[in-house]
Amino acid sequence: MSELPAFTVRRATATDIPALVELRIAFDRELAGEIPIELAGDHRARIDAYLRSHVPDGRFRVWIADAAGHVVGMAGLVVIDRPPHARSRRAPEAMVFNVMTIPAWRRRGVGRAVMEAVIADGRALGCRRLVLRTSDDGSHLYAALGFADPGRWRQLDLD
Repeated sequence: MSELPAFTVRRATATDIPALVELRIAFDRELAGEIPIELAGDHRARIDAYLRSHVPDGRFRVWIADAAGHVVGMAGLVVIDRPPHARSRRAPEAMVFNVMTIPAWRRRGVGRAVMEAVIADGRALGCRRLVLRTSDDGSHLYAALGFADPGRWRQLDLD
């Protein structure tokens, strides 16, 4: 492996949004392939608009790995304000989204570092649970961090 500069993990700010858009586009390409050219501009604009309205006010809490001013990985957290649960006074839960490391930085601890930041953030916010959807590539990391598959989640697509 070639020597790469060290990275730090920090919370994303509005100035990171252009890099987050590019990382999200790369994430989408890996999961779903190339976006048809007639949809690509609108897709990019929707990602940009979402991040510009949700990152600065904290509705989408993104943690990034920063290597010499370049975003090389990210993970985001959306807190869900749920009603209190009978077995826990900590009502909020959170969904983890967009866990992504650029290919040159994979297997170097970036994914673990941003996920540890997300987990610590969830704890600090009083969340009782973090939930995520994983790819096969990420499942080993999430299991190592203590995520379990409860086998009870279902989804209904409305669009």
